[in-house]
Amino acid sequence: MSTIIVRVALPRPVEDPFHYEVPPHLAGKVTRGSIVHVPFGKRTMTGVVVDLVESSPVPTRSIVALSEGPSLSRELVDLAQWTASYYQSPGGLLLRLALPPSGVSGKGPKFVLTESGRQALEKGQSLHREILETLKRGPRTTTMLTERFDSAQLEAGVSEGLVAPALSPAPTNTIPSSSYRREEIPVGKLTLPQEEALSRISDGVSGERFEVILLKGVTGSGKTEVYLRAALHTIGLGKRVLLLVPEISLTPLLVSRLEGVAAGEVATLHSGMSDAERTNSWEAVRRGQAKLVVGVRSGVFAPIPNLGLIIVDEEHDTSFRQEDTPSYNARDVAVKRGQLEKVPVVLGSATPSFESWYNASEGKYHLALLPHRVTPAADPDLLLIDMSDPAQTDFDYPALSVALRDELTGVIERGEQAMLFLNRRGLAPFLLCPDCRHTVPCPNCSVTLTYHANRKAVCHYCGHKQDPPDQCPDCGSRKLGPVGTGTQGVEKGLKELFPGVAVDRLDRDALGKKGALEGIYRRMDSGETTILVGTQMLAKGHDFPNVTLAGILSAEQALDLPDFRSGERTFQIITQVAGRAGRGERPGKVVIQTFTPDHYAITTALSGDHEAFYSAEIETRRILGYPPFGRMGRIILDGANEEKVTSAAFTLTGQLPTRKDNRILGPAPAPLVKIRNRYRWHILVLTKNHRELVKILHAARKVDVPGVRVTTRVDPVQLL
Repeated sequence: MSTIIVRVALPRPVEDPFHYEVPPHLAGKVTRGSIVHVPFGKRTMTGVVVDLVESSPVPTRSIVALSEGPSLSRELVDLAQWTASYYQSPGGLLLRLALPPSGVSGKGPKFVLTESGRQALEKGQSLHREILETLKRGPRTTTMLTERFDSAQLEAGVSEGLVAPALSPAPTNTIPSSSYRREEIPVGKLTLPQEEALSRISDGVSGERFEVILLKGVTGSGKTEVYLRAALHTIGLGKRVLLLVPEISLTPLLVSRLEGVAAGEVATLHSGMSDAERTNSWEAVRRGQAKLVVGVRSGVFAPIPNLGLIIVDEEHDTSFRQEDTPSYNARDVAVKRGQLEKVPVVLGSATPSFESWYNASEGKYHLALLPHRVTPAADPDLLLIDMSDPAQTDFDYPALSVALRDELTGVIERGEQAMLFLNRRGLAPFLLCPDCRHTVPCPNCSVTLTYHANRKAVCHYCGHKQDPPDQCPDCGSRKLGPVGTGTQGVEKGLKELFPGVAVDRLDRDALGKKGALEGIYRRMDSGETTILVGTQMLAKGHDFPNVTLAGILSAEQALDLPDFRSGERTFQIITQVAGRAGRGERPGKVVIQTFTPDHYAITTALSGDHEAFYSAEIETRRILGYPPFGRMGRIILDGANEEKVTSAAFTLTGQLPTRKDNRILGPAPAPLVKIRNRYRWHILVLTKNHRELVKILHAARKVDVPGVRVTTRVDPVQLL
């Protein structure tokens, strides 16, 4: 019998899979998509079979064990391989996202002694007595076994039937879910635009037809209701639904509504869950027990059988783009998955990304519009405040204009609620000496330390923490102190300004403990919280009917970033935050504070004119060849030695293959030139097609400079 060879993708940062033999006892059982446990060095790792091949170019070892349960589908393996090719990202790290936490860790399963092994041990017949004696005392992890014994002993014990992987506990009938529940108000008849959008989606589900539907609806227009009814139609046909959201902060409210559609059959997948919860959810998803799967970006690789519909909510959100390895954009991967599985994909947003809007205008996507709110109240009034106007300055609380302070007073008096947005964490963004203008930098990164309420100066890039100095390190002045305002500072100021009023905060720092997010929602729902302050997490789909005031404290903040998408992000943030007010019966108001009131991103957001903004942006991008009129790649060089990185950047740029219609921008120091004690330069690549871009980025990764790491990114969404 000839030896069967398979290629296995392992969770390692390498481009190619590894070759392994299929032992005789697994012949005919190992197929493409099988989840297997294989020896790797002195340990055993979990991987996925991506190919069966005739031979191996290198000596091979045998698969140790085959995971119980169904294999990953052909479409899911194809999806991971397409993503690896398109984004030039390691396939094994991508397929790891389709595995449960035990597979992600790479530790492999626990092993136990079989009855045959026990008998062989009692009769003294086995050559593997030591490992059998160890397992006689109970299950052991593969890490422990391979540290004490040669992995060949474990392989041989398994192939002889003396040792076997421990069976996973039978899945429970209860799918782990959030304890947060909201009493929902019944929705009446759909509007005509909602009915038309739902009909288009439902037809695609019923006909098992791939199509991308861009659902553009103003905030409060009922996009979620369309999602829910489309999901109900899908599960009524015996199919499953995948719903992706950009942030973990969106899951409690959304799951609460989805439970009304499929009670007890909604599974969530995100990093806020414990390993045990994620494993139970993953098993429920893989076995088809969950009919609705809600996940953040990694959920796009969830092993969902009989998938019928994919929904990407807030599709414009940059959180769908993972810049770290493995690099990918979950929104675009979702579109590819829909194509592979022949199911419709819904991209929903009040402020579609430039790329999605362009695809719809070119006829690649079907555009479904929800132009009006379905809430009882009229559209909120918008008030633009020029913060350079001295009449609006409150020197005691400079983050709040006089107009916003007055509006908050009215909200409190009427028993309503408000949400205030500031995309800056901490008590103050930096510490400054007024005498010599010295700031306190992070010792590891080229940023200033953020001052927090616990009297710690913190770097939000590397995590460095320190006590702030008592005096200026530069001139010795004792006037060194916090300058500017972050979300903690706004929260503190509001509590001083409105004593006795309940103020809460929604940002990364506030979500450190399990259950913190659900607690914030409960306090808002019950009316216990009057004012909620938050970062960009606040702008994403939250629906609190008693919120009548939304405030944007620094509308131009994103415009300061060295990124061609800064205008787009400013427009999106203003529009999204403004949509949080007046979603119930009472009318809403939005106060927008800015030092640049005439910028087109702000004026078009103020008028709610997405097409005017799009028209203002499109010509600039067309002239410069920026997406969507060209393909963009980014090459990042980093290392501990600044001179080496600088030299390598110029050397690499000179070696890149070029053509007449390709553009190389740089090299230049990255906007954040040092992170975690590594100096950074970058190069931007603009090409007419993806093939040319991949060719250039591949050439960049082949340049070997000792002490300098070269990383490439396809379709980057941030350039810091």
